[in-house]
Amino acid sequence: MAGDESPQAANRTFELRIAHGRVPQAQRVLRATEGERVELRWTADESLVLHLHGYDLETRVEPGKPAVTAFAARLTGRFPVAIHTEGGSKHRHSALLHVEIHPR
Repeated sequence: MAGDESPQAANRTFELRIAHGRVPQAQRVLRATEGERVELRWTADESLVLHLHGYDLETRVEPGKPAVTAFAARLTGRFPVAIHTEGGSKHRHSALLHVEIHPR
């Protein structure tokens, strides 16, 4: 809803590169604070659908086409981002990383 975000709300942006179904170890836990505007900026070497559990957001990422998952950090806790891919009879649903939203 408009008006839920304060004009002074901080932005937290993460640049994330997925290669071979993984992000670097240092990016496997992302931290933000309740009330911040969070942007996860993705690039990948294969077609993926990313699902941020808890916030129930899905983002499609295609090779060579950056994608963004953006949300207002209203819920606190630890939320996995899972990869959902389908290729023939294979379906992968694994946690790529976790987003931690800490209370103010």
